[in-house]
Amino acid sequence: MKNLKEIRFIATNFYNLQGLRMVIIGILLIVVCLWANGLKYPISIKSDLILLFEVVTMLTVYYAVDRYYLRTFGRVKPTPEIQRFEINLSIIGGILGLIAFWLDVTYKMPFSLIGLVCGIGLFVDYVRFTWMVKGRRLLYYPIGAALIIGVSLLPLLGLPGWWHVVGIKGQIFAISMLLGVFSIVAGIVGHLFLTRTLSPKVEEK
Repeated sequence: MKNLKEIRFIATNFYNLQGLRMVIIGILLIVVCLWANGLKYPISIKSDLILLFEVVTMLTVYYAVDRYYLRTFGRVKPTPEIQRFEINLSIIGGILGLIAFWLDVTYKMPFSLIGLVCGIGLFVDYVRFTWMVKGRRLLYYPIGAALIIGVSLLPLLGLPGWWHVVGIKGQIFAISMLLGVFSIVAGIVGHLFLTRTLSPKVEEK
């Protein structure tokens, strides 16, 4: 460990820095969006089975990654206060995300509400990850947030249907895939930081 701030940062964000989980979630999000984007009606059983196989495979890999982090670095137990805060924040974010998704698919608005919610959520995560440890900056979070918010506002700025240019059928698919790409990048950076900073735990003999 380099200093006390780094120790506090690792202890506070130990789970969030286990970035391979984010990589898997990002890949899964992209795969599902590509599957939905390429759907042709009527939907064939073969297409459903392919998606099911991909999802099961990614969930299996996710479990293996979870075991890897537990075996290699151990576990940091958060305080009850932090646990409650994380749970409440996840519930609020989930509700806002569902509402934004429903509004996006129900009404043709000149922007992506789900993109705005995700972008703001990344800003909130950035503040949440760094406010306790001064001097530690995860600049890819505000950069990713600004990018997602900017892309979400493109129709309002005079670029309606921009997603068709990149071969995507709907704006919600394009925003979701962009969020998946960010998850992969952020996950890789977080994992590299964790593995570079922490030494694997010493196995008991």
